[in-house]
Amino acid sequence: MERQKIPHKATAARLVRAVRAFSSSESGWTAKLMFAALIVLLCGANGLNVVNSYVNRSFMTSIVERNQGQFVRLAVVYIGVFAASTVVAVIARFIEERLALLWREFVTARMIGVYLADEAYYRLSGSAELTNPDQRISEDARTFTVTTLSFALMAFNSAFTIVAFSEVLWLISPLLFVVSVTYAACGSLLTIALGRPLIKLNYDQLDKEASFRLGLIHVRENAESIMHDHREQEQNRRLLDQLADLAANFRRIIAVNRNVGFFTTGYNWLIQIIPALIVAPSYMSGKVEFGVISQAAVAFSAIVAAFSLIVTQFQSLSNYAAVTARLSAMVQLTETAQR
Repeated sequence: MERQKIPHKATAARLVRAVRAFSSSESGWTAKLMFAALIVLLCGANGLNVVNSYVNRSFMTSIVERNQGQFVRLAVVYIGVFAASTVVAVIARFIEERLALLWREFVTARMIGVYLADEAYYRLSGSAELTNPDQRISEDARTFTVTTLSFALMAFNSAFTIVAFSEVLWLISPLLFVVSVTYAACGSLLTIALGRPLIKLNYDQLDKEASFRLGLIHVRENAESIMHDHREQEQNRRLLDQLADLAANFRRIIAVNRNVGFFTTGYNWLIQIIPALIVAPSYMSGKVEFGVISQAAVAFSAIVAAFSLIVTQFQSLSNYAAVTARLSAMVQLTETAQR
């Protein structure tokens, strides 16, 4: 039977409700403080990245000019900036993981409560519409909370990066800034066009993998009866059919990833050379110092990466969309079964 289709608007609405429910829960204030701390740390990290771009600019120029005194001073500053960036990054990662765990506990507990309330679990047992509820409650809930938080922070970080480096890149070369925005926009549109099938394929793959695992669990839990009735060949055929089904779907995923990979790999390689192509002529004509080339490369890469979140995270986004749709479907079907 074809899986139930959940409208994207309904899924988005459930996502918003899930965030609101968590923020208004007993753990809500702790979560808000942790999220606020993450935002502050992201701002600090971006500020340090901008400072680092200017230090790197002067550092590279001191090498070209053979200025040993300035080279040593800037090397010390360089190390200090890297040390501060390391501390900020590690603390941010620690808080992010703790916040994701806190949210997972909340979401999983609520899903268990809904699933067991009013005998919904019994009415949905064996349902062709709700497959593998155990996986959705455990693995999908974990993926949903961790990935939602991760993408939210990446979106905030991208916004901060754009604000922090736009002025830097514009002062170096307005043309380079325009190229960075155009390049990222075109890359995002092409990535979406090439990778759109991954959303449905990832959705189906999660179900097929879970069904195969359940088949193996069934053999383990019914080993005695299978041996007594000599049903080994039957179980072997069933498991091999499930394996072939998930392998065929995964081959389709690999094919789409190949097409996306051809584009994104070339897209990322070009990022390294575009700044030099635009800024190097100014250096050769004596209009800018050598360090400006390296600073332009850093700023260009940062801006393009910020605008290219879809390009760099498309595979994760497609899998996340599938997981979110599965959880939304489970909540909807469970709520219907309780009536």
